[in-house]
Amino acid sequence: MIPSPDLALLDSAAKDALIRTLIERLNDLTVRLEVLEAENAALRKENAELRVKLDLPPKTPDNSSTPPSQGHKASGAADAKPKAKPHAGAHRPLHPNPTQRRDVAASQCQHCRADVSGVMQTPVHSYDRIEIPEIKPDVTRVALLDRFSERMMVQPAAFSAASCIDKS
Repeated sequence: MIPSPDLALLDSAAKDALIRTLIERLNDLTVRLEVLEAENAALRKENAELRVKLDLPPKTPDNSSTPPSQGHKASGAADAKPKAKPHAGAHRPLHPNPTQRRDVAASQCQHCRADVSGVMQTPVHSYDRIEIPEIKPDVTRVALLDRFSERMMVQPAAFSAASCIDKS
């Protein structure tokens, strides 16, 4: 707020200047008030139109061009089922005879990051890490043997099928 001057100290010309200044200020404020009133009226009209729109029934596939897949389902208001507790045996049991055992100790507290490397620690969680070994083929060499006689090797022309029969 502007402090009011002492009018007794002002001469006639200063009072006239003060009056002109106040009238200009009053005119500026009047124009600003008219603008704000017009803006307020427009906002009230828009608000009334939106309130009328709120009272309209919602758009459904029956009363608008909304596709049927966008409509509300009859069973949509059903309450969501609470999450069920997991049943016993829902995890793989630990192997009875693991090939290796590895105890991993914590180096620091997971909450406050304090050093716990020298403190006695107990198992919190155990799991089996199963690694499938490298596949090594089982190769068997097969040699098919035949009963060739030395006669066939030396004299192949004299060899006949009848001579292959074992005469034991």
